[in-house]
Amino acid sequence: MNAEDNHRVSPWSALESIPGQRAVTSLWLARLGNWYEDFRDGFLQPTAGVAQSFPCPADCGCWHEVVCHGPEDIVGACRCDPARCDPLALAPDEVRLWELSWPRLAHELCGALGLDVRPVELPLYNTRQIGSWSAAAVPAILTIQHDAGQFRQALEGLVARLRQPFILLAPTAQHLGATSQEMLAGVKAGFFGLDSHVRFGAGGRLQSVRAPGELFGRFAPEPSEALEEGAARRAFALVRALDAEQRARKASLYTVFRLYCVEGLTVEQVARQCRCARSLVFLRLRALRRKLGTEPRHLRQYSGCFERIEESLTDTRARRVYRPGAVYGEGAPAEGER
Repeated sequence: MNAEDNHRVSPWSALESIPGQRAVTSLWLARLGNWYEDFRDGFLQPTAGVAQSFPCPADCGCWHEVVCHGPEDIVGACRCDPARCDPLALAPDEVRLWELSWPRLAHELCGALGLDVRPVELPLYNTRQIGSWSAAAVPAILTIQHDAGQFRQALEGLVARLRQPFILLAPTAQHLGATSQEMLAGVKAGFFGLDSHVRFGAGGRLQSVRAPGELFGRFAPEPSEALEEGAARRAFALVRALDAEQRARKASLYTVFRLYCVEGLTVEQVARQCRCARSLVFLRLRALRRKLGTEPRHLRQYSGCFERIEESLTDTRARRVYRPGAVYGEGAPAEGER
């Protein structure tokens, strides 16, 4: 692999190139390239086992059998017949196996994609539920497969077991064929390739390319229009009133409410927009939860209503109407709204 290819390699495609996501350091390094250290620190963990084979450093395509004569006397013997490579003297660290930490990857993906953390073990190879989306708790499934056949088999199992819409995440879309797309459409499930929707950053931090509310918008529940509009107006009115009372200079309640609930941004994205610490965003969300009596993420289902309410308040005709009354109904405006 030359320097240019090494720079272009994707950490997501590397996961699908290593069966079982367990390998020695040299193979992870070859697949991950410049991303190796960040990916190792973020998502790899050592195992108790020792590799039984080792990739040939001459890049001839063969694998050497690992023979342990002692703790410090380890040899990689060429399996070719006749042998084409000299035996390798290997160090203990070179034959140590490193594997993907599913819990760590799942936790970071949930944070980046705005999913509720909800891990569920599934009796399907390399396939797990990592979280859920919206108040409807739409399952978010992660599957990592080595070839198209394994991918299709995992998808068949998911469709048969869930029989409902779900969000399917995979490192890339390279195994997504026409048959798989037909199965997904049959249960109104959606596929999202991580290489297209999640950026991999320094230190193993993940970031959604698009706002989660926009990405998974079609999976939000659809309450009746009248109920939706009424609930949205009540929540909007209460947030504006609370915001006027607190008058926060940074990351105000209304700003956090709009970025998190209306635009569907993650906590990290909200913190960046407000140029504040994540802890301050969490404080605002806790205040919203306490005052509104519901989880702020559940309000994302009303994002369309909130936008219509805001548009009505900025409309030219609405400027001639007493603005707090348009939202709150009868009553005097709050001090900070005048």
